[in-house]
Order: sequence, then C-alpha cells, then structure tokens
Amino acid sequence: MKQNSYNQGNCNYDVNIGENSSNIQIQQGTVNSSQIQTINEVFNYENAMRILNEISKYKSMFADVYGEDSKIAEETLDEAIKAVEKKEKPSKIKTALSVLKDITLRVSSSLIATGILGLLKQLNL
Repeated sequence: MKQNSYNQGNCNYDVNIGENSSNIQIQQGTVNSSQIQTINEVFNYENAMRILNEISKYKSMFADVYGEDSKIAEETLDEAIKAVEKKEKPSKIKTALSVLKDITLRVSSSLIATGILGLLKQLNL
C-alpha cells in the first residue's frame, strides 16, 4: 500500500492487487473496530474434476516436466482427484492444488507446465 500525498488534509492510499482476488475486505477510517465476513461460496466439484482429468492426460510426461519433483506432482494430483471424488472439504482440495501449482511454477518454462498452470488458474487458485 502506498500513500498519495496530493491531498494534504486527508490521507489517501492506493491498494493494488495483482492476481484474481475474491473475499477481500478493506476497512478504513475506524479505530478499534472489527468486521465479520460471511462467504457463501459453493465449490464446483464437477468443474474441478474436469480440470483434474485434463491435467491427468499429461501424467506420462510428468517425469520430463517436473524432473525430481514428478513423484510429488503425481501424488498431489492423485490426492486432489480422490478428494474431489469423495467431495471432501474444498480447503483440502485447494491445498493439494496449491502444492501442484507451486511445483508447476518452478518449471513454468515447459509448455506442458504452462498449460497445467492455465488449467489450475480456471479454479481461481
């Protein structure tokens, strides 16, 4: 956050968010206050499964794409698929997908990895 000083009477701040964002609250102009945010978001298990199945098509290439992390990537993908099949808590699924995303970001120069990142982005990770 950076302060704009063009208006000397009031402090104005710019907030820049670089990625997709949801469920964010910004509170200003209050002292000793609190907020409660209620989020009613339904996890789309069908869409998640569709994307995971698409990523699974590239499992045979994981060794080339991920190198020594290929086993972790494959196990994480399998864990996410099982969690979606069982309709487990979205937080568990998102955690597994975040691990896969982090591993994929390390090898993003690969065309396959770039495609996998694009698919994961559709799940708003």
